[in-house]
Amino acid sequence: MLPRLKKILVIRLSSFGDIVLSFPLLKKIKEKLPECEVHFLTKKNYEDVLLLNPDIDKIIFNDDRLSDTRKKVTDESYDLIIDIHKNFRSIYLSAFNSKNVVRYKKENFKKFLFVKFKINFLKEVTPVWKKYILPVKRFLNFDKLNFEVSELTFDRTKSIEGKYTVIAPASRHFTKTYPAEKFIQYINNNTGTRFVLVGDNSKKEKLICSEIERSCKNVLNLCGKLTINNLAEVIYNSSHLICNDSAVLHLAEALGKKVIAIFGSTVREFGFFPQLEGSEVYENEGLVCRPCTHIGRGSCPKGHFKCMMGIEI
Repeated sequence: MLPRLKKILVIRLSSFGDIVLSFPLLKKIKEKLPECEVHFLTKKNYEDVLLLNPDIDKIIFNDDRLSDTRKKVTDESYDLIIDIHKNFRSIYLSAFNSKNVVRYKKENFKKFLFVKFKINFLKEVTPVWKKYILPVKRFLNFDKLNFEVSELTFDRTKSIEGKYTVIAPASRHFTKTYPAEKFIQYINNNTGTRFVLVGDNSKKEKLICSEIERSCKNVLNLCGKLTINNLAEVIYNSSHLICNDSAVLHLAEALGKKVIAIFGSTVREFGFFPQLEGSEVYENEGLVCRPCTHIGRGSCPKGHFKCMMGIEI
């Protein structure tokens, strides 16, 4: 007999994209258990991302002292803890803190074999959002899983007049970043389209967007100028998004927007490809050196960077 679930904790300490990919899990919990209280444990700097999601009843922050955070978890007396981070911290925070603790399968060894030796045991691709849900299948009693748009809450009032396409040209890692000069070429070949550049407040992303802005007349550079709420609105009211393998891809799809994604060193098997039927992916599939990493690298190990340089959009 399955336990009655009145209070559930989901643990995902980082990062932006991975947290957004938890939204289908939160939606499924609320669909199956509408009276259940859902809490989410993460780092303070991801609070604004979680505030977009009305399926979360309470956000708990990971303190500097893990023992203090663990006490918070213990005091809540959860009926179920879902660990979708699965590292030392999340295991420590969840272990023996509920009668029911489940964790998702990271499959790190399979990723290692694929990257290091090109031995692919990930041919049956399971997207990450689905990996987050599968551990709770017996509690939620569902048959089929399809990707669904999330019902996020933010001010949807259009802030940019007219039709435009959003470009998020940066990514955290070099090998996941389509070269700025190629974005410039694409934008200048489409002078009839207005493009809006978005990115975070980091020096690297600002430099990329500034370089594109200097070389193109039909762009509006909003890099570093948007809150998470503003970013959601700008994407929501756009025609579509062009981006790399990055967090903004998953936010756009959570909003139901078409994505054109450019994948370099990472591949479909890692579970981060777009899920909406209308979304598209550009990748250089014929390279034997790909994937060279499952998270991204600071430089191309072969020196040629063909995984990105060989793509034209």
